[in-house]
Amino acid sequence: MLVAIFLAHVAGCYALDGKPKELRLLGMLPMTGTTWPGGSSCLVPVQMALEDVNAYPGLLYGYNLTYEYIDSMVGQLTYVMYLFLFVCS
Repeated sequence: MLVAIFLAHVAGCYALDGKPKELRLLGMLPMTGTTWPGGSSCLVPVQMALEDVNAYPGLLYGYNLTYEYIDSMVGQLTYVMYLFLFVCS
């Protein structure tokens, strides 16, 4: 019984072609804006960490981490968050 559960788990972790499933991460980085467009300097360590995690297949067995970002445009995101938290409630 345990062998069947294990094999079902292993089969579920991989797609039909034997490749790991993609686990997508999404972040907001300030790439443009007038205050501090430092998202490009934040992106480098994130990519390095993803490379390290993906280099050890036993760490997240059956998964491959990927990362995409949205430009938070520094001040614009803060203003929209303020509206949602304090004005619209």
